[in-house]
Amino acid sequence: MAARLLLDDKINIIKTYYSTKNYHEVHRCWPSFSDAPKPTVANIRNVVTKFEATGSVENVTPPGRPVSANTPRMQTAVAESLAKSPQKSTRRLSTELGTSHCTVLRALQQLKYRPFRPRLLHGLLEDDPYQRVEFCEQYQGMVDEDESFQDRIIWSDEANFKLNGHINRHNCVYWDAVNPNIVIEREVNSPGVMAWAGIWSEGVIGPFFFDATCDGQSYLAMLNDQFWPLMGHIVEEQHLWYMHDGAPAHWSKQVRSWLDEKFTGRWIGRGGEIAWPPRSPDLTPPDFFLWGVIKDRVYSRKSRTV
Repeated sequence: MAARLLLDDKINIIKTYYSTKNYHEVHRCWPSFSDAPKPTVANIRNVVTKFEATGSVENVTPPGRPVSANTPRMQTAVAESLAKSPQKSTRRLSTELGTSHCTVLRALQQLKYRPFRPRLLHGLLEDDPYQRVEFCEQYQGMVDEDESFQDRIIWSDEANFKLNGHINRHNCVYWDAVNPNIVIEREVNSPGVMAWAGIWSEGVIGPFFFDATCDGQSYLAMLNDQFWPLMGHIVEEQHLWYMHDGAPAHWSKQVRSWLDEKFTGRWIGRGGEIAWPPRSPDLTPPDFFLWGVIKDRVYSRKSRTV
């Protein structure tokens, strides 16, 4: 890229050109009147052409007021638009207001607006925190006794994937000066599919899918027909533990009998060797990591069929 020419250099180009009438001669004589890097013949021609068209070698300032769209009026327009639709993207704002994206971002900065992303939380009952602490203390005690304990747990969970798409917190932003504490409602009866997956120190197991809803019978069929043929020999060789939460399908008598047989004294859950505290998704890798990653990928593109 050629260096920007100084005003004196441009004047000398014009003087030399009109005394020689030759662009190449100006290029040859350049060291005699400037120490700057020599411009190309095309650069010299452009300077002369501009001088002949405008009568000046200075940069021409466009007529009219200088463009400075981030005005109080623009900030008011941004605030009013977001008051009606706080989830609107900055790109859409710039299109609707007929201004640049940078102007919208500057206006938001002047308004002290920040993007707030919703966090999905489980409501807790009065005794839930104590049961969670009790579980964590018991778990930590077993790790202290056997460091390999945490590497031998299969953490499992089910998740629904709906056609309407559960909320994607990365793409869902609310602009406001203070936290709006938005409450998000879900459509319960949207078509979808339920998947089971497990995760342990050696990787991910599954996912396995249910043909309909997950009840005691279908959950037991999944354990027998899909999970055990894949993991049975590893479970027995490494004395693995199995964890699931207190969902009604997991509390089935047939499921508990199966776990007592396959994971004798080595399963975590309601009625198991270690009781699982209710409403504790943030304690399991599937909930605080696995399903979030998978759903972000699944919902990155709109699906039309289950």
